[in-house]
Amino acid sequence: MSSKERRRYRRYSKNKDIDLKFNSKHFKAKMLDYSLSGVRAVVEDTSPLKEGDIVDLIIRDPEIKTTGGIAWTIKDISGLKIGIENIGKLQGHIKDFRLADTLIGLQRSQKTGILTVKSGDIIKKVYIKNGDMIFSASNQEEDRLGDLLLKEGRITIEQYNHSVTEMKKTKQRQGSVLVKLGYLQAQELITVVRHQVEEIILSLFVIEDGRFLFEEMPLPTEEVITLKLSAGNLIYYGIKKIDSLRNFISGLPSLDNILCFSLEPLDLFQDIRIDDEGKKVLSCVDGKTTIKETISISRLGNLKALKTIYALLNTGITNIKDEYITRTELPDEVVEEIVEGEEKRKIIVQLKNEIEEMHKKYEGLGYYGVLGVKHHDSIPEIKSAYYKAAKKYHPDMHFHLEDDVLKDKLNDIFTYVYEAYAMLSNPQKRKEYDNISTLKPARLVSKSDKAMALFEEGKLHLRKNNDADAELLFGQAAYFDSTIAEYYYYHGLTLMKLNKFHHAEKAINRALKLDPKNANFLAKLGFVYLALDLPMKAKAFFRQALEISPDHAGASEGIRKVT
Repeated sequence: MSSKERRRYRRYSKNKDIDLKFNSKHFKAKMLDYSLSGVRAVVEDTSPLKEGDIVDLIIRDPEIKTTGGIAWTIKDISGLKIGIENIGKLQGHIKDFRLADTLIGLQRSQKTGILTVKSGDIIKKVYIKNGDMIFSASNQEEDRLGDLLLKEGRITIEQYNHSVTEMKKTKQRQGSVLVKLGYLQAQELITVVRHQVEEIILSLFVIEDGRFLFEEMPLPTEEVITLKLSAGNLIYYGIKKIDSLRNFISGLPSLDNILCFSLEPLDLFQDIRIDDEGKKVLSCVDGKTTIKETISISRLGNLKALKTIYALLNTGITNIKDEYITRTELPDEVVEEIVEGEEKRKIIVQLKNEIEEMHKKYEGLGYYGVLGVKHHDSIPEIKSAYYKAAKKYHPDMHFHLEDDVLKDKLNDIFTYVYEAYAMLSNPQKRKEYDNISTLKPARLVSKSDKAMALFEEGKLHLRKNNDADAELLFGQAAYFDSTIAEYYYYHGLTLMKLNKFHHAEKAINRALKLDPKNANFLAKLGFVYLALDLPMKAKAFFRQALEISPDHAGASEGIRKVT
């Protein structure tokens, strides 16, 4: 399991004395924190344990029984700190590992397999493919499709009994039988099965005492209906199904804490249909208002407000403000996009139509038309129009579009948008273009030349502290020419300045792939990991930088910060 994957699973702080077993010998250790992927602990400095050793762990609170490999070690004044990576199955007790964190972790790590939850005689399963929940099953009668439809008044008791009799004769599923008997329309089947699957998953959140096991495996092929369900939406409404404050009060932070929006786009822009209660809470999130004040302002009542806040925290849309989060407010339009989930889906459909229409006519529009500017507009106005169009049509801004053909069309439009900007922002070239504007514009420069021009302009904005514009330009430079490490590095620098540390990590790692022995890249990545609260990983990169450049000031400063 890679370090990137390990961070997909939430870490829980827990100071506790534990035993480690290695080569039939027992060693005393103190656990610092744990996650589904492993445990971080400290043992005596004289311990013979080293990186690569395999140890056995048996811990009662939290309940962890697993075999793990030592992924890293580091000595400090407290002893020998070690990171133990779980090499067994992902399993645990619901009270120790929140279900929301487990589902998000499986989604982010793109696992395929079956998550089984057991509580007494209750057994429920969630089928996961590449991180997406696609099906569920239960051994409880009330979770059967017919029982759910009967409870909701969509079929009568006579129809229910008739379908059960027919099921026994034909050995068919109840949904197919209900359609065959005419009690359910064929086009309704997927909708009602989806509802059944969602209800089974939602019911998991009210289980207080139970265990779970995730088995990574190919999924059985007999499930003919495959769904793609939003983990965020199910987590949000699953938690809101909890009726008792006692069931989630222990997971709530102090009421004096301040709520802020996540800075991670993966958390912010999830497929969640925020209800009115959620909208009221989110309207209070400004990086200044405490949870206690939010409860009062929202006027939802203590239970509803706390449950909604807890649900939003579990989805990751909101966080508790801490020392690493310096930017706490989001533009109004971003907040609106988060809150109006249904509207966002309409916007995506509209966007696809716009891309199709623009691709049909972009070359015919010419350079002025594609930017939406007039012949007499100034260069600053042209630049502003370019930034707006580049953000709208940059293929990387639309990762949610799964249609490769549509992405190719975006690439065509985006390239033409840049050419328009390069031509019209240069007075001499603009004059030449105006003289021949009745001709079809020719391709101006190579992609590498475009990338260099964007990079140089990005550096200009960086010097003027126009970080958002610089980030856009560096990202575009790397898009046009993916062979230049410096483009990715500078893109990472501006992402750091904007507190987008996860994205900065990716950008600087791309730079390191192209130039793996660059001490500046290594040191800067170390500071990214410091900001992500991964001091051991940060230290490793600072050390690598110092091995290459022993006098590197940044790496030396980083080492001082983590020791």
